[in-house]
Amino acid sequence: MVAAEPDRLPALRQAMHRIADAVAALPEAHRDLAGNALLNVAVETLVDEVGTSQAARLLRRVAALVDNGVQPPESGAINLARCDA
Repeated sequence: MVAAEPDRLPALRQAMHRIADAVAALPEAHRDLAGNALLNVAVETLVDEVGTSQAARLLRRVAALVDNGVQPPESGAINLARCDA
């Protein structure tokens, strides 16, 4: 979950738009479940990719950023490697 490499940013943006479109296409009764489902998939993938200890460190950083009101920039992603939790 570190910042995407510059050459991957267009693909990240496209994926985010496609996910947003897919969520918008869900029945209204299911849209509120989409965020939780995406979070579950993201955390499972993160744990699979980096292991539980590193995933926990990254998630603590994300929690600290959220707690401080930090939002991802529209032009990319938050660089967790440069953030202290």
